[in-house]
Amino acid sequence: MKEKVAVIGMGVSGAGVLLAYQKELPQHPEVQIEITCFDVPESFGRGKPFREKSEHALNNSRSHTISYDYSHEEDFVEWLQAQGLMVPEYASRRLFGDYLYDRTQALVKELQAQVIETSVVALDWLQDLQQWQVQIKESNGEVAFYYYDRVHLCCGELPSTDIYNLKGHVRYIHEPYPLQQFSEQGPKAGDHVAVIGTGLSALDVYKYLYDECGVRELELFSRSNYFPTVRGQEDQAYKCQHLTKESTKQLMAQQNGNFTLDNFDEMLSKELAEVGIDFQLYKERFFQPGIKGVLVSYHNPDLVTLMQHVMLQASSILTEAWPAMNEPDRREFNETYHKLLVNLRNPMPNDSAVELLKGVKQSEIRVLDGVEEIEGLEPSPAGVGPYFVLKGEGLEVMVDWVVNATGMDMSLRDVSESPLLQHLLDQRMVQVDSAGGLSLNFETLNLLSPRFGEWPTLHGHGVLVGGAIYQNNSTFKIQAQAHRLVKRLLADQ
Repeated sequence: MKEKVAVIGMGVSGAGVLLAYQKELPQHPEVQIEITCFDVPESFGRGKPFREKSEHALNNSRSHTISYDYSHEEDFVEWLQAQGLMVPEYASRRLFGDYLYDRTQALVKELQAQVIETSVVALDWLQDLQQWQVQIKESNGEVAFYYYDRVHLCCGELPSTDIYNLKGHVRYIHEPYPLQQFSEQGPKAGDHVAVIGTGLSALDVYKYLYDECGVRELELFSRSNYFPTVRGQEDQAYKCQHLTKESTKQLMAQQNGNFTLDNFDEMLSKELAEVGIDFQLYKERFFQPGIKGVLVSYHNPDLVTLMQHVMLQASSILTEAWPAMNEPDRREFNETYHKLLVNLRNPMPNDSAVELLKGVKQSEIRVLDGVEEIEGLEPSPAGVGPYFVLKGEGLEVMVDWVVNATGMDMSLRDVSESPLLQHLLDQRMVQVDSAGGLSLNFETLNLLSPRFGEWPTLHGHGVLVGGAIYQNNSTFKIQAQAHRLVKRLLADQ
């Protein structure tokens, strides 16, 4: 049997799909798969996170714990050594992108996949042919069509959130990457800059503006003002006793496939009791907004590391438990745990914390609280700022630039910059999940449509389905889900 397969988007998710086929096809010599990969050249084999050229944007995981292959964690280190390169504790995303690109090209060659270096603008289901029609616009402006039996949607470059409605305003930078744009036409020494966001992207922006652009007056803020915790001690591993996949599956089997918030509460309470941590006391002391939270994390690495291990495991079991929870339990979970879990699950490298604390101590960085509005100002006739005023109760700060580093908008309210997603949503071929991103059946990884029901031949991957699959933004989780899907697909043929 021969099946024509399209992989739309060739970042981490798309490479994960190729890797899954590479692993499983040798077990099914009777199956013939013809694969075509679609993506623009700058993203092919890298995706948005890893096409960065600056050395200032670092991975937040240590080099020996990340890989393009979740079943071979040491592959990145081995690749670095084969290139004659030093193995940094935290590699730059540029370097990791070079590695991903190299490995993806090898997969393309091994699978004899066709590569079409352009973006897809529309995808339609042809009922009569029982095939998918992929529409692209070629460099000469001509429209071309391709036809496939199965499609993997891996186009997770979702739009950023525009909280203060500043898009289109002069000196507002909506997308912070690539960072080198700041050197070409952005802030310079002497400018006063506001960065919206307190996550890892905001730290990337701060470091680049400080080191490369000479900016010495920065305001950082977000709606919550929670910074990530500081990455803890590497050698302080902890194996969970109660927050386990086995316990989760057992509970779900006893409850007709359901999982409740009470189940999670009990599992977490037992786990924390094992290590002598009181959850409420931990939240009160360590989960603090602003620089206080960074300081308490930085100065208490042992305890914070322990909580990082526990909450990372919590995130892992939620991969299967989240789809089995009802909506009220999901909402209450988010209110109680989500911000803390993200705070612990996505920590910053120690060096990033040191730079941030140094900047605050030297009064070159301020963390603002209570920014409710950002008003764009008309520049003076001489083109001299300020260009914005940050406003809140008892707060008014003038700045020359505003940089948005809030992350992706999972609500998909405005996908005008993504013609493919706009088309799919307008045609009701896919639907937005209540938790954000696109809806899918977790068991099958088939996307859902309010018009056609469950698609047996249309699948979602990565951040694109990051609401339906809890925190589906780590390379290993994305790869594991792709492998689970492809294994099922080939076994069913």
